[in-house]
Amino acid sequence: MLKVLFIQLLFLLLIAPSQAQFCTSLFLKSNVDVLNDKICPELLLSDLQFIKRKLDEVHPSLYAYCSKAAFDSSYNASILMVNEPLSIYDFSLLVTDWLRLLKDSHTFLIPKYLASYKYKRRYFLPFRLVEIDNKILVEKSWKNRIPKGSELISFDQINIKKTQESSFRLSPTDGDVASAREEFSIAQLNSLLNLMSRSPKKNIKYTLPGQDTVSVVLMAPLFNRSSNLLEITPNEKNVSLSIKGSVAHLVISSFSPKSYKKFKNKLTQIFKEIKEKQVESLVIDLRNNTGGFVGLEEYLRLLIANDQSSTKSNYVYKRSAHDRFSTLSFQQRLQFKKMGRHRNSSEAIRRELAFYQSPFGTSDTILITTQLKNKYIQPYTGKCTLLTNGLTMSASANFTGWFRSANRGLIVGTPCMGTSTGTFANSAQITLPNTLLSMSFSTLKITPASLNALSLDPIIPDVLIYPTQTQLLNNIDPCLEYLLIKQ
Repeated sequence: MLKVLFIQLLFLLLIAPSQAQFCTSLFLKSNVDVLNDKICPELLLSDLQFIKRKLDEVHPSLYAYCSKAAFDSSYNASILMVNEPLSIYDFSLLVTDWLRLLKDSHTFLIPKYLASYKYKRRYFLPFRLVEIDNKILVEKSWKNRIPKGSELISFDQINIKKTQESSFRLSPTDGDVASAREEFSIAQLNSLLNLMSRSPKKNIKYTLPGQDTVSVVLMAPLFNRSSNLLEITPNEKNVSLSIKGSVAHLVISSFSPKSYKKFKNKLTQIFKEIKEKQVESLVIDLRNNTGGFVGLEEYLRLLIANDQSSTKSNYVYKRSAHDRFSTLSFQQRLQFKKMGRHRNSSEAIRRELAFYQSPFGTSDTILITTQLKNKYIQPYTGKCTLLTNGLTMSASANFTGWFRSANRGLIVGTPCMGTSTGTFANSAQITLPNTLLSMSFSTLKITPASLNALSLDPIIPDVLIYPTQTQLLNNIDPCLEYLLIKQ
């Protein structure tokens, strides 16, 4: 306690000279420039303290992967670094460097929302990037304005290398998943490059193999019109199936559908079709699936489980106004209470009801059993292959961990954003009171009950597949090409 008071006093002494610098102490998101406008130190300090309080209040397992001493030491160092006015962008980097110690991909600042500041007359050129052989290549662009497979040389005279380093710092992490962080950082690099440039005209240089560098000026659409121009798949199509011969390719782009029930029904119908068409080999594609409802990935397990014995997981809760029970609707709460009080309710439901009725701040670990047997469902027991990459996160990474532990088949691709020891979950999105930054906070930790200890090690695919520029230029999916050749 005395150490904290000393740090606070030292901070007040340090900020005195900085008061001579101009800084902003009152603003709206619509009029502040996240790159150039400086926010006063006392506001930055207040937001740091707010984050620390919220972490203590809502996080279920704050020191699962780091010591309290190390985390508090980094927090105190962050306090000393806000002794002078900082831009919101620089403050975001500072906070992210501190929170990275948690190794929790669900507790982080959300970089894409930086573009929501001073968004009027902001222009955004949609494109996706990938790094291959240390080159930044265009994977896709709006209206194909930048050719697929071309190397991005410059974007509005912004230092791409420096922005790439910042993107890496702003990327979430889950355990020691460095390669997944790198993939994630490249995936969000386009957002940061657009953030750096407000002009509607984007001066771009790119080159294709064996050709001269091309310079173009591209007109970008307004930011508020560009958000869905490069969707991987439309929201209503979270699931798609293609069958060629005896091989089925099931793409699940998200476990966060608009309708939970419709998603389950869609999966059920797909597996009926797989059975009817006598599919011998199923490829489940979770690349770029950043997660969603754990219940839906557990339903997918049920549909492909060879071993139909139940799985058990420890759910670590912290009671707060942001946990999964507090966010239930009035009708859902009534139903939950009725289930918990029913004489035939499970021990887990009764424990969860008791937890729900406990005061805020209460922590508990509840054993949850997931049944992988259903008398109405005949699971697919044929050959399975799972495709992952660095954007396979959260519920998708949890599924990947189960897939590996169940020996259900080969995992092909690049390491996902997760470990085999479960995932944090049920993120609460909270806005910081002064800088108005959007933050995600974990409120649940899920770990397999069979584990003796947590691990930071990433889930390494059985077959590591990295794309080449030639494959990108020729629209060849490297994982599917490998499987085609293998078969």
